[in-house]
Amino acid sequence: MAIDPGRFDSLKEEAAQLGILTRHFFTRLFRNDIVDFEDQMKARLAAVLAILAAVVGWSAYLLVFFKYEFSPDVNISWQDKNYVFILVMILFGIVTLLEWEVLFPDRRDFVNLTPLPVRLRTVFAAKLASFVAFIGLFSAAMNSLSSVSFALFLAQWRSDSLFSLAHYALAHLAAAFAACFSVFFACVFINFFLMAFLPSALYRRVSVLVRFLLIGLFVFLLLTFLVEPASLSGAIRSLARLKDHGSPLLFRLPSLWFVGLYEVLLGTTDPVFVALARRAGWALALSFGAFGLACALSYFRHFRRTLESAKRRKRLGRLREGAAGLVRRLVLRSPEEMAVATFFSKTIRASPKHRAVLVNGLAVGAALATLSIVANRRNALGLGPDNALFLAQSLLLVFVLLAALRVVVDVPAALESNWIFRVTESAARNRYVAGLKKTILVQWSLPLSALIFLAHLWLWKDGGAALRHAVFCLAISGLAVEALFHRYRKIPFASTHVPGRLRLQTRIVPYLVGLLALLSALAGLEKRLLGHPGRFWAFLLVSAALWAFGWISNARYLRAAPLIYEEEPEPAMVGFPEDV
Repeated sequence: MAIDPGRFDSLKEEAAQLGILTRHFFTRLFRNDIVDFEDQMKARLAAVLAILAAVVGWSAYLLVFFKYEFSPDVNISWQDKNYVFILVMILFGIVTLLEWEVLFPDRRDFVNLTPLPVRLRTVFAAKLASFVAFIGLFSAAMNSLSSVSFALFLAQWRSDSLFSLAHYALAHLAAAFAACFSVFFACVFINFFLMAFLPSALYRRVSVLVRFLLIGLFVFLLLTFLVEPASLSGAIRSLARLKDHGSPLLFRLPSLWFVGLYEVLLGTTDPVFVALARRAGWALALSFGAFGLACALSYFRHFRRTLESAKRRKRLGRLREGAAGLVRRLVLRSPEEMAVATFFSKTIRASPKHRAVLVNGLAVGAALATLSIVANRRNALGLGPDNALFLAQSLLLVFVLLAALRVVVDVPAALESNWIFRVTESAARNRYVAGLKKTILVQWSLPLSALIFLAHLWLWKDGGAALRHAVFCLAISGLAVEALFHRYRKIPFASTHVPGRLRLQTRIVPYLVGLLALLSALAGLEKRLLGHPGRFWAFLLVSAALWAFGWISNARYLRAAPLIYEEEPEPAMVGFPEDV
């Protein structure tokens, strides 16, 4: 049967398009406005993959070394595999949620691809291929060391051959890939489902809330696994009893589905593991189906939304803008402050990537606070004002929020807009930074303090103590804003940014140690102040004096220092000063 040359050329051209689009979508999963250079992307990706491999590999090594180095497996290793697979699925869920905003082609992709002779099936096939490559890369990295650990300590009791060792490692990698695949497409389906069925304005709000809740849940579970593994040991040991009694509860834990697949790939004929492996197969099939259904549901609506140019202003939006305008007129005293405050607020509201940074930071902070609250319930002091560890959780949320805002304002969102600030820049440069700091305090710190007051009023049933705690957090917020924006000379979102100045790779440990020490000191101070209203008022006076000193000091500095619109990278070579 002869092959139509035209058909062959068409397939060849489509394959070439598939390869180009796959590379494009795969790169887009890593490159964004925060990591915008290829060398930085590769360096950070390598660091993240190494950290994930070390966390999972070290956990697996600790599990198997003391159990199986000197004694064989007596059909209990599946419990340890389940522990590792839960950890892997949680980590991969966090990784997926961090990529929430770039899981589907955006406006730029549609505008560029629509005029081109590219079939819709090619676009979705390329997107699926990029997802599979993404999953494979992270899954292989996370499970590389753990697969070697299980293979070395378990395969030795079956056979000394290299084939048996490779068989064990490949079975581990295949089952882990299937687990990561299912987690990824479960998160993808949630995003696509919301996009398909919710109105555009409601989708933006609901998706942020859903993402916040999911990241908070995953981080809470991860910290529980890493910080308090003893709390899970009883639940893991109970799985053996459920298996022996044939309980249907065993089939409701997704990680066990892939442990069953793991055991089947190793050659087991245990009917429980065979049934669990069958569940894993259904999960994989449903993952493919979820991707196809989500694409079909969301494509046309997303396509229409991304190409829409006119937006109708809703009544709620007009009401919100009116209230925000009233607050700005009451707080902001100059046109410079008003301009920066309006630009900052509207950019935060309109930029998904900048909102994502804030959501991720707040979700991590909320997870840490929740874990501490759960741990402190067993404390003799409970959740009362006498427990300094509990008081520190509110301060942790304050610092996480302000640190996220400090990071996000440096990330450009509209560089082309800084020309208007250049041509209208006045001599009172301190007003530009003052507008930013006032907006952060009024629109972010004040609402957070109000939430802290309501939460502690419900917990403590003492309005005075709850109010003093909220005021303490607000006072610390004011001082923290002054410290974080000390000698800050930029227009938020409108100045170029050189990533990597924080040098988290080398400074993350000192930062964390310093934060813990600061939280401990402030919580201890607040514990002593809450019981003495006189001392509390003295603290507020001292805080006000320190805040005023910082404000005046920054204002004096900005009178002589120009604003920065183009941030220069650090020089590659530093010369010695010349002798005079």
